[in-house]
Amino acid sequence: MEAKRIWQSMYTFQTAIDVTDCTHIGILKPNRPGDDYINRKGKTTLNVQATCDAREMFTSVAVSWPGSVHDSRIWRNSQTRSQVINKANVVLLGYDGSGIEPCLMTPFRNPTPGAEINYNKLLKYERVIIERRFGQLKCRFPILQYVCRVKLENVPKIIIACTVLHVVKSLGDPDFELVEQDPDDDEGNHENDKLPLRQLGQQIRRNLSIIINRFTV
Repeated sequence: MEAKRIWQSMYTFQTAIDVTDCTHIGILKPNRPGDDYINRKGKTTLNVQATCDAREMFTSVAVSWPGSVHDSRIWRNSQTRSQVINKANVVLLGYDGSGIEPCLMTPFRNPTPGAEINYNKLLKYERVIIERRFGQLKCRFPILQYVCRVKLENVPKIIIACTVLHVVKSLGDPDFELVEQDPDDDEGNHENDKLPLRQLGQQIRRNLSIIINRFTV
């Protein structure tokens, strides 16, 4: 797979092809059902999931989810997941709020010294590219950084348009200034995973942590 080859040529994480994360885009509160769009911090938002490859290019964006929806639910219903769930030796790098599956690697919640801590450090280092990309996107298009004051049905179109334009601009502008992601934007939360997939994902994560540890000690 070309995406995995590119990742391995630029980064260390075994079998990775993309990173995934969610970010919240502020919107005007709809009349009905407005409460669905209130996130954990009491803000009215859409919860937007995206993926990014090793070249720091967005490869997908899901823009239809209200702010109250758990990140793990968005992942489970995503087209990206359906495309990789049955592929062997292919993973995306996620974070704690998105759950764990064979195709989605996330941090150990209580890592032990050695392999698990080294795994978490590498995961954090390599998945920062999507946090950086979200920050750049919002800096380039301030309408995404604050409140998108248009009709709700138009917000997804604006997000997609901004994302596509950002990718096109970045292809011709590799020196675009890096902007740090606002730490308050992390709306990750937890939802129960389906047990068999979670257990298999945990086993794959343990195996990867052992492999990674061999290269970091």
